[in-house]
Amino acid sequence: MQNAQPPDNKGVYVIRVKKRGKVVKGMMEEVRRAVENLKWDIVGKRILNRIDRLIRINKCPLIYIGSAGTQEGNRKTLKKRYEEFSGRHTAMFPIWALVYFGWELEFGWKKTKNPRDAEDKLKRKYKKQHGNRLPALVGK
Repeated sequence: MQNAQPPDNKGVYVIRVKKRGKVVKGMMEEVRRAVENLKWDIVGKRILNRIDRLIRINKCPLIYIGSAGTQEGNRKTLKKRYEEFSGRHTAMFPIWALVYFGWELEFGWKKTKNPRDAEDKLKRKYKKQHGNRLPALVGK
């Protein structure tokens, strides 16, 4: 995950667990303590809101489904979405925590002219196979 080279095209992408690291509950406790030490409530709330998604990680290795370039004229590409994991992606904090605690993640993608349709199709398929639930780090 730390060295993916996605193309500068629109498409759909996934993140999956390649190798598990520290147990999620232990990770969350350590992150929670570190965030409390920040003493910056607005930042802490945002981090903890996202970190709480980690508890939903189960046996399925697929933890995120997303897309890039869904709106006409949008300059988002698979490459740019991947780069957002370093600074503004919704799953950024949980991904950082996983990597910090020894988890190995893979970033996979597929170029497509209709990324929104491809994302919706993947999410429907995932939900059908997982009791109507989305991947752990997906909010909607």
